[in-house]
Amino acid sequence: MRDASTHGYIARGTSLEPESADLGIDSTPVEQFFVCKVATVPTIDVADWTLHVTGDAVTNSGSLDYATLQRLPQHRVDSWLECAGNGRMMFELVGGGEFSSGSAETPWMLGAMGMASWEGPTLPSVLEIVGVTADASWVSPAGLDVPNREGEPVRMCLPIEKALHPDTIIALRMNGEPLQPAHGFPARLLVPGWIGAYSVKWLDRIEVSADWIPSWRADDYYRLRTPEGADLGPATAHPVKSSLALPWPATLEPGGNEIRGYARAAGVPIKQVEWSVDGGPWQAAELTGPNGDWTWSPFRFEWEAAPGEHILRCRASDVLGNTQPETMPFHPDGILWHSIIPHPVTVIAAR
Repeated sequence: MRDASTHGYIARGTSLEPESADLGIDSTPVEQFFVCKVATVPTIDVADWTLHVTGDAVTNSGSLDYATLQRLPQHRVDSWLECAGNGRMMFELVGGGEFSSGSAETPWMLGAMGMASWEGPTLPSVLEIVGVTADASWVSPAGLDVPNREGEPVRMCLPIEKALHPDTIIALRMNGEPLQPAHGFPARLLVPGWIGAYSVKWLDRIEVSADWIPSWRADDYYRLRTPEGADLGPATAHPVKSSLALPWPATLEPGGNEIRGYARAAGVPIKQVEWSVDGGPWQAAELTGPNGDWTWSPFRFEWEAAPGEHILRCRASDVLGNTQPETMPFHPDGILWHSIIPHPVTVIAAR
């Protein structure tokens, strides 16, 4: 099975960010999809692999092998997936903050996201096999990438309502092909609209409980915080946001330029995207691709660029009336950047 190499990527700590800011329209090619990992990609022999479903809130703990998961009804979900830390360096580059030493271990720019078609059995159908009791409140997936900073299996904790959503699936396929090792083979969770940490790769077990299931990731790291570090609760769904499909910083030719980008919001379509140059008036961009509850919404606009240094900005609004903010507070761990980005662009003089 082919897998992601470092070709076409920029190393961000142990993870990989695509070199190109153009991540596709309807979907992102697998070979250009960001790779988030804490250590070496696990090598898993599917013949020896099983998914264990356990916990104090299941009727009968059980294990399902790969063939069993394949035989279950398969559900397709078209969804963008984005790391909570995507845009982390924006907190320093344009937000005016500064990370303490070692607090931002993956210095993502704007490419830790991608759009894909995911297929596999729904998590509700798998939980139905083992039986979920009436007091089930939390579902905790755990992966096999154990060598990590927390010294325990990578795991998160989902409320039962999100776990039982019909579009929360155990993904076996990505863009029509079996998952590649770097993207979670043989199986990963897909929790659409929520930060990528919940879509645990290299699934090993799923625990269902009446009580919160603790872990370093859920309790300490993926939390909303004040600039001073005070805990405001778990980080879950992505807020409305947009970004341009341009390098940082970008260099363009003078004259007419087609500028593209990506808007997204968890669970609702995008209503509009606007753009502005050098602090000028907001203008409407054209939405050009998928625009569903879980998909991103690509957009485009034409810019007649004059030579010199410029700042392009874009802002998205969803159908519920939420709009990207002008600014946002610093987050000491650098997650969920979503404010308007002043994107620097140099337009070279005509030759």
